[in-house]
Amino acid sequence: MEHECIGRLAVSKQGRDRGRTFLITGIVDDNHVTLSDGETRKVDRPKKKKLKHLRVLPEKAQEIAAQLNAGKIPQDSDVRKAIEAFRCETSE
Repeated sequence: MEHECIGRLAVSKQGRDRGRTFLITGIVDDNHVTLSDGETRKVDRPKKKKLKHLRVLPEKAQEIAAQLNAGKIPQDSDVRKAIEAFRCETSE
């Protein structure tokens, strides 16, 4: 199942995780996605969240997206590195 949203970064707009950056790891239906950040939400236990509660960013972790689209599960450390790389880019 290949989808353009998988592998993109998203920032939570609502809930107790407001302001946190996540990586979209899957599509549940038209309104919900699964998210992982490699710390509090591991890849093997992703968070389900509504799309309207997220700000999906144009940045995409290409390597992780390729793994997810191939049916492989990426490591939590790879997800953390992708999110940290995004944070370094935005702070410069």
